[in-house]
Amino acid sequence: MIQLEDIKGRFKRDKALNADFPIRVLIIKDATGLLCMNSGDYVLSPGRVFFIPEEGIIRLEGEIISAYWLSFSSLLYSEFLLQHRDAQSRNLFMTLSFKDLTKIQAQKAFTLLEQLKREILAKRDVSYLAQYLSLVLGFSAVLNAELMDLNVDELQQVLRFRAILEQYFKTERATEFYAAGMGMSSRKLNAFLKKAFSKNLPELLYARLMREAEELLIHTDYSMSMIAEILGFEQANSFVSNFKKVKGISALEFRRINY
Repeated sequence: MIQLEDIKGRFKRDKALNADFPIRVLIIKDATGLLCMNSGDYVLSPGRVFFIPEEGIIRLEGEIISAYWLSFSSLLYSEFLLQHRDAQSRNLFMTLSFKDLTKIQAQKAFTLLEQLKREILAKRDVSYLAQYLSLVLGFSAVLNAELMDLNVDELQQVLRFRAILEQYFKTERATEFYAAGMGMSSRKLNAFLKKAFSKNLPELLYARLMREAEELLIHTDYSMSMIAEILGFEQANSFVSNFKKVKGISALEFRRINY
């Protein structure tokens, strides 16, 4: 489902750069030369991150001193799309695009990639790898302005919080529960979440619950009562009113227009 490898050496454009999975990212640490596609040639430069569409054949011309070659399946990519619903994120791999990271940003990205490499070798479960990949992509594509100002330890804390939230959002609502999981006081947790996401815990919880509700409304025929029970609401009316408050339309209307 995911492969991350270091690449280096001299490359000629007569040979394609192969990958095990269809969605690909090339992260340059140090290189000179060109990335070549039918759409054109693109300069390789330190800190440049290329987001490569599925159908594109990639060829390199030049010398790679050090770079990361990341490829992954659409299943893992789906978590990123669920977390990033803006047009820029949805179009990230539609055509070849690239971002130039600052020296500090690039160093953070390299550290995240080294840790991702260790997680892959440790054969972590798919859900965890999807969360980590989403963090790496969001940071490398500069899609989350708040993340760019975090240090590496704080970025790891973001990942830890997302993993806890993903496991318990249906059953746990108390700030104290998530604070204990993060090894923080409730006050410190909310301060961290404001810094990392510009949201507090209740806002993040309800955003995740509503995202799950959307999936259930679109992909199942479950009743409102059943969805409410799955998502930990005591009554169906509570779920229905919260959904309308957050989404601006009723759950039934949402299901109808997305059927």
